[in-house]
Amino acid sequence: MAFLPSEVANLANSVCIVVDVLRASSTIVTLFERGCPRVLLAGSVSEGRRLAKEGGLLLAGERNGLPPVGFDLGNSPAELKGLDLATQVVVLTTSNGTAALRKVAGARAVLVGCFTNAEACCRAALELAHRTGADLIVVCAGRRGRFALDDASCAGFLAETIAGMEDGACVLTDAARGACRLWQGYGDAILAFQDSASGQRVLEIGYAEDLALCARTSVSAIVPTLAPGRPFRLVQWNGDQATGDHPGN
Repeated sequence: MAFLPSEVANLANSVCIVVDVLRASSTIVTLFERGCPRVLLAGSVSEGRRLAKEGGLLLAGERNGLPPVGFDLGNSPAELKGLDLATQVVVLTTSNGTAALRKVAGARAVLVGCFTNAEACCRAALELAHRTGADLIVVCAGRRGRFALDDASCAGFLAETIAGMEDGACVLTDAARGACRLWQGYGDAILAFQDSASGQRVLEIGYAEDLALCARTSVSAIVPTLAPGRPFRLVQWNGDQATGDHPGN
């Protein structure tokens, strides 16, 4: 368990589940549910604009919760409802989530996790960890370089899910145990969201529906994974992708 990407010590021997539950992880899963074939991860607004312009792609994301001027979409699962993105590659840049994914790109494998794809993501991560002999680390994106309550609560739920799948055979770190206790203290994603600075910001800017959508548990079988090479991009996990060949290795 890492409450910030900077806490991951041994990337080369790790399978990482990156969590930015409000809202990048949840938005990414929703993009794939809407049929998007892949998501490019831009490190800045200017890079996002460049990639989108060069490829004629949709541009999505946020800064301080809201889409920058000229973006086609924000960072909102609610905004994506009903869209058909079957032929649309999307460029995404967000304040915390896309940066976290890029920071851990040197891991054996990098998956995107949240409440909505919890079971599918945990199963895929365990399969990869067992296959490669790597450690499994849930990595919170955090908020502005600091601990984020919403991410930590979701990470605790994922750690609890993983432990249940392993029948208690996995060894939890103190951080993972703490995250599990945090989640158990809430027992309800909406309550955790409402207590968090991220959740309060989402409500402040008028996206209350996103809290409900991001709180749904294991309703999606979509598991986005970081693909090898540049630009940084996510594709759907299908069980066959190679590991250990990500950008940054």
